[in-house]
Amino acid sequence: MASVEMGESVQPMAKRPRCGRVALDVGGVKFVTSASTLTSNSHYFAALLSGDWAESGDEELYIDQDPAAFKVLLDYMRSGMIKVAKVDENVLLLAEFLGMETLMSATKIRWLVNLGRGPSLSDDSSDEEIVAAFDEEYGGINKAIGAGLFPSFLAMDLESKCQYEVAEVAMVQGNALVAREFVGREGPIETQCGPLGAINGLCSKGYVRTGKDEIIDDFDRGDRFPGVQLQYLRRRKYIQLLPRTEHVFAPSDEDRQVKSTLTRFQYAHFIENNGGEVDAILAPPEFSSDEVVRSDPFGVAVIQPVPPCWAESNGFVKPKLYHEVHSISDAVIEREECPVLKEIVEKVESYNILDSVYGYIILEREI
Repeated sequence: MASVEMGESVQPMAKRPRCGRVALDVGGVKFVTSASTLTSNSHYFAALLSGDWAESGDEELYIDQDPAAFKVLLDYMRSGMIKVAKVDENVLLLAEFLGMETLMSATKIRWLVNLGRGPSLSDDSSDEEIVAAFDEEYGGINKAIGAGLFPSFLAMDLESKCQYEVAEVAMVQGNALVAREFVGREGPIETQCGPLGAINGLCSKGYVRTGKDEIIDDFDRGDRFPGVQLQYLRRRKYIQLLPRTEHVFAPSDEDRQVKSTLTRFQYAHFIENNGGEVDAILAPPEFSSDEVVRSDPFGVAVIQPVPPCWAESNGFVKPKLYHEVHSISDAVIEREECPVLKEIVEKVESYNILDSVYGYIILEREI
């Protein structure tokens, strides 16, 4: 029986076929699987079983590790997903030892999201950059466990001392609207767009209203951020990275409960004629047939003509509460141009802001 213990360097064994049957004895418990299952998920096994491996009787590989933790990881190797409830410290430490790169990457991203604090990262940071940020901040899996942070991996604590990133929708010179994201130390990321594009774009990035207006007045803003703030939003740090882990970790009941408290919305403008018929819809960018619009979080899809039952089939309903896009309109109702109507005119050629036969309503859906 071949024996491998933690900490041993892995030397090439006799040449054997990669796709063959492998018998393992892990801490006294027998496992049988294919070499391809092991080598495609673990750098450790890829090195151990490298070369043209051939069957050799009843020989087994003995690995001096926790069999319960290995069973959880073997199930993951076979299915590609793992239940958070089955993960404990031993599972993560063994996964790190086995060099299970995809699982370790998802683990560190989930951990950062749940902790909600650490170095600034852009929304388009690669997984490698996020993993490097976790290692720099917390010293890797082993040290994070040693620091008592494992409960934060299991579940997000909404009462924890997390950090927040903020954004605003502001009206600048010429009655133009901009969405500003105050992320990192290099100044805001500014996108000029209409109110629908601004709100949907910021919501798609994880921002939500705070429940109270924290307006920055002109005196505090100074010359760096000119304009009048119409909406103030914020997001828990790293929350926009959560979808990157959902293909690996099957959500726990705690995950679902937390996610229900982080509900965000998308909005759509339904443009009606005086007969109550919907002539056009301005919708979130994913509904566009134009790839350029779909790839822009602040883009606006124009749907015209409108298919029957479009709202119902896509989950849009009348808002339960007075919401973001209406309040942007009301904030500037006495101004020369209402930004909501201005956006409709720019997107829908047949719409005339002075034509009384047209009106619009705003519907929302949860995301």
